[in-house]
Amino acid sequence: MADDELTRLYRTYGPVIYARCRSLLGDDAEAEDATQETFVRVYRHLSRVPPGREALFWIHRVATNHCLNELGRRRSRPRPAGDLPADGESGPLVEQRLADRDLALKVMSHAQAKLKPAAWLYYVDGMQLEEVAGILGVSRRSVATYLATFLESARKFVRRSGS
Repeated sequence: MADDELTRLYRTYGPVIYARCRSLLGDDAEAEDATQETFVRVYRHLSRVPPGREALFWIHRVATNHCLNELGRRRSRPRPAGDLPADGESGPLVEQRLADRDLALKVMSHAQAKLKPAAWLYYVDGMQLEEVAGILGVSRRSVATYLATFLESARKFVRRSGS
């Protein structure tokens, strides 16, 4: 019975979760691994998966948290050459993109765990407060509080690091 439910959830939401992981991690292979890990976690907690459309929000949150943790772990691993700009790209724009990405990852890695998903969904994915609240299962006001706390933390981090 549990295997049937997991299969149904994977068939229904697997492509959406893969797309989410791909957008966060920026790599097909890592997105496949993250999607698989997400559904392993779903299987472990199958009794907690809410019914209906709420299941998507719940699984989406599991995937987002897993991917954000992976991004944090990425900072401690050496970067593969594939992450560097292509040979034809050069100049200040590429340097700025790399610096912005690096700063964003540093700020995100130093933020409180409960703030990361809201900040990513709002600032990176461009979702509205209501959408973020629905995915995270919290009120719109809670999301606004998380974002304000995240911004203050980010400002302090940038001032301290001189970035």
